[in-house]
Amino acid sequence: MDDLIADLKEMDFDVYGPEHLTTYVYFTDGIRIGYAQNDRLEGIKYATVHKANQYTGTGFQAQTWMEALMTIPPGFSGMPTPTKYASFEAFRKQYWQQLVQL
Repeated sequence: MDDLIADLKEMDFDVYGPEHLTTYVYFTDGIRIGYAQNDRLEGIKYATVHKANQYTGTGFQAQTWMEALMTIPPGFSGMPTPTKYASFEAFRKQYWQQLVQL
């Protein structure tokens, strides 16, 4: 997890996670938001982040950190366009637990 966080910070992203860090983090450039999880069996997995809806949930699976920042990553064309958060702070305010900057 430390390597993932360091790599994201090196790319100039702000990285946030729960106060008691587990296996996932959110990363942002202040506006766009991505999700990364360190899966013990499959390695690092990424996903997009958008407002929850009945068609696309809260995000799409992404293959890379770059895709995680997209509205709709490749492979999901034809899906309804989700509503993105206006900023990371807007996302953070509604998140179910406190996210701290790492």
